Amino acid sequence: MSVVSTNLSSSSAAVKPVAAACYDNNLVNSQGMFLGDQPLRFSLPLLLTQVSLILVLSAGAHLVLRRLGQSRFVTHMLVGIVLGPSVLGRNSELRGVLFSERGTYILESISLVALILFLFSMGVKTDLTLLRRPSGRAVAVGLTGSIVPLAVTLPVFHVLQPTLPDDLRGTTLITELAVRLSLSSFPVIADALHDLDLLNTELGRIALTASLITDVTSWFLRAFFAGAYLITEAKSPVFTTQILASFFGFVLFVAFVARPVGRYIAHKRTPAGDLLSEGSFVVVVIAALLSALVTDAIGFKYMIGPMMLGLALPGGMPIGATMTERLDSFFIALFLPVYMALSGYRADIAELTKEEETEKWCALELFVALCVSGKLVGCVAAGLFLAMPFREATVLALMLNVRGIVEVAAINNWGDTMKATSEHYSVLTISMVAITAVSTPLIKLLYDPSGRFARAKRRNIEHARPNADLRVLACLYSEDHAAPLIDLLEASGSSRDAPMSLIVLHLTELVGRAASVLKPHRRARSSGNPTPSDRIVNAFRHLEQQAAMGAVTVSPYVAQAPFSSMHHDVCAVAHSRKANLILLPFHKSSDGARATANNQIRSINRAVLQYAPCSVAILVDHGLAAGSACATAANSMLQRVALYFLGGPDDREALAYAARIPDGDNTGMSLTVVRVKLRGWEATAGPDEARDEQALEEFWSRHRNNQRVEFVEKTVEDGEGTAAVVRSMSEKFDLLIVGRRGGENDDMEGSAALTSGLSEWSECPELGVLGDMLATAEFASKVSILVIQQQPPKNATAGAGNN
Repeated sequence: MSVVSTNLSSSSAAVKPVAAACYDNNLVNSQGMFLGDQPLRFSLPLLLTQVSLILVLSAGAHLVLRRLGQSRFVTHMLVGIVLGPSVLGRNSELRGVLFSERGTYILESISLVALILFLFSMGVKTDLTLLRRPSGRAVAVGLTGSIVPLAVTLPVFHVLQPTLPDDLRGTTLITELAVRLSLSSFPVIADALHDLDLLNTELGRIALTASLITDVTSWFLRAFFAGAYLITEAKSPVFTTQILASFFGFVLFVAFVARPVGRYIAHKRTPAGDLLSEGSFVVVVIAALLSALVTDAIGFKYMIGPMMLGLALPGGMPIGATMTERLDSFFIALFLPVYMALSGYRADIAELTKEEETEKWCALELFVALCVSGKLVGCVAAGLFLAMPFREATVLALMLNVRGIVEVAAINNWGDTMKATSEHYSVLTISMVAITAVSTPLIKLLYDPSGRFARAKRRNIEHARPNADLRVLACLYSEDHAAPLIDLLEASGSSRDAPMSLIVLHLTELVGRAASVLKPHRRARSSGNPTPSDRIVNAFRHLEQQAAMGAVTVSPYVAQAPFSSMHHDVCAVAHSRKANLILLPFHKSSDGARATANNQIRSINRAVLQYAPCSVAILVDHGLAAGSACATAANSMLQRVALYFLGGPDDREALAYAARIPDGDNTGMSLTVVRVKLRGWEATAGPDEARDEQALEEFWSRHRNNQRVEFVEKTVEDGEGTAAVVRSMSEKFDLLIVGRRGGENDDMEGSAALTSGLSEWSECPELGVLGDMLATAEFASKVSILVIQQQPPKNATAGAGNN
């Protein structure tokens, strides 16, 4: 049976011409082309072809465009433009086969479901607590960046209105456009910053809070204007009452029924740390779809219901995490690109090249430019007023100007309601793509969040006073990391005369939330089971209580961020708390039977080593002497500590750390410093060797009379001799301390000769040559290793970053 398509639109300028497509209801599954059927005339093969074509082209295009700094939004929209009448769609036969009216109806319906679930998922993951105590910068930038474009665009529109084309003069399109572009969309900004790995940076947090302030405002305005429109169209007071009663009834249902039920499912029916059960997940998804149905049925648009319901439900674990795991990664990831591609498909660049249309699109583009430039000026002005550097204020303005799927959904809505013609639609769609395509690479070019750490003052232990307060930032990724770090810190030599300020940072992956978290730890008020963060903090509080009064102080923090940018939080806390040392756990762990590696932790450790504003230490835990023959029943698991000193800044930093151990209150500790020298090294001695000698002399003069300190010198010929010394002595100790000796600071010829040939089979470069050899040695399962790196001077780090 043939398909008949009849255009019923009264105007060829409509974005989606109203058409009647008549076809056999049985044309769903094809019997195959070998039996004479044309598969693309059937709904299912056509749908599969369309989805596959869009996803394949999008994946291929993004491989190229991401190298140019472009987001997936730009990629999907450009794919749609290429498939549309602007490029490939100019061939009417091809367009009739692949994107006929009958096929696009089905495809658009499915993609709209993906949009509904995306808005619901983003609502669930939105953290409204950001609005409780927003920073002054976020409030000022958000409000100024929204008011200035409105204050510029609306008066200009009022002045120019008599001279505008008819299709702009008599509609509310310009007013709605000014309102939409003056505000920033939280889902769009959060998604863009996540792709740029800027979610947990200083400017990223300001942009997220500012966009949330304006976005919540926009949802209220959207509901208000929709209600006002329906009331003005009402034919009687009864109809007006029904509209208001329906909407407020939905709001009350969400607040007093859906929210308590959601909290019950999250906190009562779901065990701690687990995702939602299959039944609970289905209930939540059905509720999201029904919320869209209800608000659309009462005339308030399908987008308002899912967003309101999502905001009412608790984010994070388990609802937000379940949405990310089961919904975002499959259905939304599959069909949301289809929605964006269809939006780009409807844009027709060829229409804009017609001479009679030039005046129309130029007039509309004028107001788009006014809105964008007004927002840029407003955000930059607010930032400069609050003493932000011009460059950072500009980057913040660019972040808040990023456009995405929410703006495209608004443009589609204007096209559906005939407020925008096909020419308007094409101009606005291409403008949103152009704004984002320009903003995203500029943000990458202008903003390096690690730059402020590279420019910061370098803090280390070597140049601090011997009994100065040692400020250690201890980072943990799980509860398993707490015990070995605590044992190490107990042995690190803290007393009332030489105190330790311990900053504990529990790092977890951002799951089920759109905004990253970095805040001081506070125990939850609920009487439920303690969280992993609570248990970690309790362990360190116990360390504080067991130490002498004033010897140890603990300041706990929690951070939730993507693994790819988690090092920003580590460096930010170290910088703000003026830490001397960052203590990191090694990415490999062993339970005695097998070893496991976490490459995400390894990437974070490497990034911290590169960007940290202070010294960094990595603890390779092998049970902390649990299997050593010299472990005793004393309080600390560590009894015998050795430091291998080969020379260089990292080794001097390790020596400065180890020098505190004998001064601590733990009288059961012993320290052996093994000085490894190259035969005939005096002939090649330079300034750095002189500093090594001075550091050793100061150490020995400080501990000469301490019976728990032993100093040993070993002379070797080359790297093999160094390895032989290390292998012969290491089994006697519980903990080995070494300098990393792998960075730009290690430029001593004699020192390098001590490890020559040892780095050829390096498995973990982040541990340095000696640390890597110790971690992979046959006795590694019994002895733990602490590898310390002293950050190079500012100019050396800047040069390394540029390289």
